[in-house]
Amino acid sequence: MRTGTAPPVSISTAPRTLRGTPASLVFVMTAACLTACSGGRALPAVEPKPAVADSSGIPVQGQPPSATHAPSDSTATAPAPPRRMMPGRVYAPTQGEVSCPSLNFEEFLQAFFNSGDLQARFTARPVVYKVPYHDYHNTEPGDPAHPQWEHYESDRPMNDRFRYDRQRKAYVSDSSRLLPGQHWTGIDADGKHVRRPVTELTLRQASDEQWQVVTPGRITTFTRRPDCWYATGDWTLDPFEGCNWPHECRAWREYEGHAPEGE
Repeated sequence: MRTGTAPPVSISTAPRTLRGTPASLVFVMTAACLTACSGGRALPAVEPKPAVADSSGIPVQGQPPSATHAPSDSTATAPAPPRRMMPGRVYAPTQGEVSCPSLNFEEFLQAFFNSGDLQARFTARPVVYKVPYHDYHNTEPGDPAHPQWEHYESDRPMNDRFRYDRQRKAYVSDSSRLLPGQHWTGIDADGKHVRRPVTELTLRQASDEQWQVVTPGRITTFTRRPDCWYATGDWTLDPFEGCNWPHECRAWREYEGHAPEGE
């Protein structure tokens, strides 16, 4: 057994690469070595500064997160208008709360038909719909095995395709529905009047608090509430009403819902 003083061991602090050693293990070994070399005193850890992106999108070391170029609330803008609109429309969303245009029903209806915002605001939630049972369930019209009518409710705005042409002082049919923010003026971008076909529309007062808008095959009900008029009901008429089951009803269906001449 040998005795004596062990030869001094030199410890190099120069970084060396340990091939085949995982990076995590290298970090632990290096930390232990630094602790030993400092006489048992732990050295203060140095936290890496976060890397953030400058306006070019390239990470920059050492800048605080506030240096990122994010859009501020002051630069936020309202949703852009639709890129394309049908002639006779403008994008003019209501600023603030949408108010009742008039308590006079006909004045209200004229404004209601021409404004997507009014249609959204003054449609009741829900609207009660009444439709032929055979349309809703795809059954044979006039079949006594089924009821004549089906009812359902909807919370969607009643975006009708009727407009009021103030130049012609007549109700007309439009080609598509109005979206929120859209307003029908009947004037195109060149200042020319947009002519739409006049529709068969009549107004019928059911009571002091209820009016009906009668169009071919349909009756829409508006009800007076404390603050304004609201679209509350929609009834699609049954073109097969009164047909004799089964032969006459099936014959009418063959002629696309119209009774033969002479009937």
